[in-house]
This record gives sequence, structure tokens and C-alpha cells, in this order.
Amino acid sequence: MKIKYIIYLAFISLISLTAFAQTQKTVDSIQQIIQQQKAYPKKISVLQDHLKKIYQKDFDATIQLSKWGLELAKVENDKVNQGEFLRYIGLSYGKKGKIDSASVFYYQALSLLEKSGNSEKLGLLYDDMARMYRKLKQPKRALEFYDKALKLYENENNLEGIARINNESGVVFRDDFQDYKEANIRFEKSLRIQQQRNDSVGIGYALEFLGYNQLLIKDYKKSESYLKQALEIRKKLDDDFALMLNYTALGEFYKETNQHQLSNEYFEQSNVLARKIKFTDIQKYNYEQITGNYEALGNYQKAFESLKSFNVLNDSLYTAQKLKDVEDISTKYETAEKENQILQQQAKLTNRNFWIFGLVALVVIIGLMGFLFYKQQVLKNLREKQENEMKLALQKIENQNKLQEQRLSISRDLHDNIGAQLSFIISAIDTIKYYVKDKDENLIGRLSNIGSFAKETIQELRDTIWAMNKQGITIKDLESRIANFIEKAKQSQSDTQIELQIADDVSETEVFTGIQGLNIFRIIQEATNNAFKYAEANQIEILISKENSALKFQVKDDGKGFQESEIEPGNGLLNMRKRALELNSELKLQSEMGKGTEVNFIVNC
Repeated sequence: MKIKYIIYLAFISLISLTAFAQTQKTVDSIQQIIQQQKAYPKKISVLQDHLKKIYQKDFDATIQLSKWGLELAKVENDKVNQGEFLRYIGLSYGKKGKIDSASVFYYQALSLLEKSGNSEKLGLLYDDMARMYRKLKQPKRALEFYDKALKLYENENNLEGIARINNESGVVFRDDFQDYKEANIRFEKSLRIQQQRNDSVGIGYALEFLGYNQLLIKDYKKSESYLKQALEIRKKLDDDFALMLNYTALGEFYKETNQHQLSNEYFEQSNVLARKIKFTDIQKYNYEQITGNYEALGNYQKAFESLKSFNVLNDSLYTAQKLKDVEDISTKYETAEKENQILQQQAKLTNRNFWIFGLVALVVIIGLMGFLFYKQQVLKNLREKQENEMKLALQKIENQNKLQEQRLSISRDLHDNIGAQLSFIISAIDTIKYYVKDKDENLIGRLSNIGSFAKETIQELRDTIWAMNKQGITIKDLESRIANFIEKAKQSQSDTQIELQIADDVSETEVFTGIQGLNIFRIIQEATNNAFKYAEANQIEILISKENSALKFQVKDDGKGFQESEIEPGNGLLNMRKRALELNSELKLQSEMGKGTEVNFIVNC
């Protein structure tokens, strides 16, 4: 048994190395072709032509080439193509099942393309983001992005885009809202447009969607006809992705009509193509259906083998942490957009004030020159000036109050809704543990882990609410928050001494924004937790000092240390680096075996 396992691992490793070598060969070949082009526009055009050919088949090559193209576009300050390459990177990570990474690149692309005015590339991005939220089972959010894309395409009379969005949004109505009538209307509209355009690829997709819709409403004759038509079209095209989807749809049809052996044949054909293009999502789904077919056939050994394959793939895909990361990224982007709108409004008010003061000055000069003749008019102008200044002051106060009310409202919603729900989850887990007792230690352990995760999430939620409720966070606020954290930490790690030291030249009134303050606290918290968990330290020091005109934050321990090059960086270290970047800083990590670890970063005041 061990020999078989070793042979299996060797076989998998050989396949992985072969795939890596093939990917690198593709990347090198395309880069050589592009480097032969002298003009930047020609380089970008040739690169994007190649990406369109490989992005459905070789995700790793697409990521490497897109990152390379992104650097080319940055040198030329080409925002449109920066956004396009970021979109390709996000698309490829999504197809690899790394949905959290995909969302990071999608939102970076969104911030560039929404300002660019390029409706074609922005429409493609909206479409990709809608598909991402479909996979995350957030249909309302998916339809929001589909509607944005459709509006762009209709304004440009882009028939291909209109047809594609009708197909994909129809799937949302079909799968998430069970509105088969609306879904059918959209699929048929897409088919008419693609037939008008004589687009074989588009016709194939529309026929497949119609066939699956008929299957759900149990019109089996029409369903099989549509799916077989789509299959014949796709066999003539060099499109492994579309053919893979068609095999899966036929597998579902024959499963529904109790032809289980034939159903499994189509699912297996789909898996061959899915493995070829490294599309984990569809493999997971196919194995789930194959398991059901074998159960129906009474072949439980095969069913068990398929179920194991499904579980391996499922564990690698959409975990709770990935879903949380996507929501964090979405929230950051939407919050940034709101704050940007407020800043634009304040800029307009400042500009308006400038013109008002200029006009008033002109009136005063004219009034002085003709004081004897226009005294009454000057007095009237002065009254108007005072009224305008009063209105502007009141408007500014009102805007600030509205912003604070919005922050308080969001904080209350977070506390009352999400906080209450998490507390209910913790209570429910404790109740389940009480009834299970010692019957299943493994289950008790998992429930304890879930409960701990929920408690940590509540604490993070409280820290976020703390930051949102403050218009500015001072060094004194940070000191108080860090002190609370230290006291709680000491309860679980009583053998480790923790000290917080603030240099005498650091003013307690130094102020940060809520987002800056939260990022500083999170980095210190994560660095201290890492020292607790892994360093086996006897003493931890948290230092805040002045460095020129900036503030320096340090977390030092006397633990066992480590070599950063010899460890796999986890989410904690990556998150600290991202937060430092958001502070326009760089996280520096110094560690030696047996000599402890120091984490530091600098924030400009």
C-alpha cells in the first residue's frame, strides 16, 4: 500500500513538473515574440492577442504574461491596459479556484477602468465580477454587475456583449431565483443575436443554456435536442472550455432521465478536459454528480472513490476565510469610493468659497470707490456676504454631521446584526457541544475551533467599530487599545512579559484617520500574536518612537527566531505587509535563529 502511494505521489509530481515546464515554455516563447516589437502599442496588441488564445487553457501562463504586461503598461502610465492586465490576472486566479486572490485584482482593475472611460474593457470586467459573485452565491450582487455591463453594451450597440450578458444573467434567474420563464426569454434573445451575427461560439452557449433550462422544467425532448445541437457545434471548434461545459450539461441530462451509466461517461469526458485546462470548479461538481450516479447503480465502491475526489477538490476551493477576504476587499473598495465622493464635494465647496470671496472683494473695492453714492448698496452686499458665509458654515457642519451619522449607523448595524448573529453562533456551538459531550472528540474539536474563530471575529468587529466611531485616532487612543490587548494576552500567556513603551518626544495628540489607526493596531496585534504563538519568547516589547518627522512602531521579542527564506509566508504576514502598504509604508522583518525577531514600520505624521 505504501509503495502504491509513493508511486502515486511520484506520478503527480511528474505531471506537475511537466505542466510547469510547458507553461514556462509558452511564456518564454510569447515574450520572445513581443520583445521583437519596437513600438509599445504593437507590443501590447500582440501580447493581448496571445492572452485571448491561452487564457481559457493555461491559467499560470496567463498570470505570468499579464503581470509582465502590467509592468510594461505602468512604465507608459497606460491606465487602460493596466486595468485590462489586472482583469486577466483576476480571471485566471478565479478559474484556478483562488477566488480571494481574484477579487483583489478585480477591484484594482475596477478603480482604474471606471475612471478610464473605456466601455469595452470595463464591460468585460463587470461581466467577470458578476461571475465571481455568482460562484460565491450572491445573486443580487451578481445581477448588479450584469446590469452595469448590459447598460454599457446597449449604449455602444455591442451585440456580442448584449448576447453574452443575456446568457449569463439568465443563469442567475434560472439557478438562484428559479425564474425559468425570465431565464428562457434571455437565452432566446441571446440565441437570436448570435444567429444574426453567425457566431458559432455564441450560438453554442445559447443552445446549451436553453437545453439546461428545458431540463429543469422537465421538457426532456427539447432539452436533449438543444444540448446535442450545441455539442455538434462545439466539436468543430477548438474550445476545450465550452466543450467541457457541454459534456457536463449532457451528464446532468442523462442523470435526470435515470441513464446513470451514460451520464457518468459524459461527466468523465468533461473531467478529462477540466484536468487539461486545470479547471477545478467543474471537476468538483462532476465528481459530486458521478458519486450520485454510482449510488443509484449500487456501485458503492466507485461512489466512495468519487466522493473522496470531490472532498479533496472541495477543501481547496471556497473556504470561509476566502469568502471573508472577498467581502473585506469589497467593503474597502466601496468605503474608499464613498470617502472619495465626500472629498470631491468638499473640493467643490472650497472652490465655491474661493469665487465667493473674490466676488465680495471686488464688490468692496467698487463700494469704496463710490462710497458716497452707493452706501446703501454696499451695506446690502455686506449682509449678503454674511448670509452666504453662514450658509456655507452650516452646510459644512451638516455634511460633517451626516458623515458621522453614516459611520455611527454602519457601526450600529455591524454591532446589532453581525455581532448578534456571531454571538448566536457561539451559543449554538456551546449547546451542541453540551449534547454531544464525549461521544465524538473530533467533532468537539472542530466545534471548538469554529467557536474560537467566531470569538476572534467578534473581537475584530469590535476593533473595526472602535475605529469607525472616531473621526481621528490619537496616540493616546492607540495606547489604550494596545494596553487592553496586552492585558487580555497576559491572561493566556502569563509566563511572557509584555511591555508597551512610548518615547517622551512622541505627542499623545498625534492624530491618524480611522483606517490608519486600525491598520497600525492590527499590525501590532498580529506581530505580538505571532511572538506568542511561535517564538516561545520570555519578553515582548512594543515601542513607539520618533524618527525624523515620522513615527516608528516596533514589536521585538527574545524568542527562538527564524529564517524567513525557509518558511512559507502565512496569511498573517501577508496581511501585515498589505496593511503597511495601505499606510504608505514598508513592513521590515528582522530575525535570526536564537536571537529573537523584530517587526517595524514607519508612518508619516
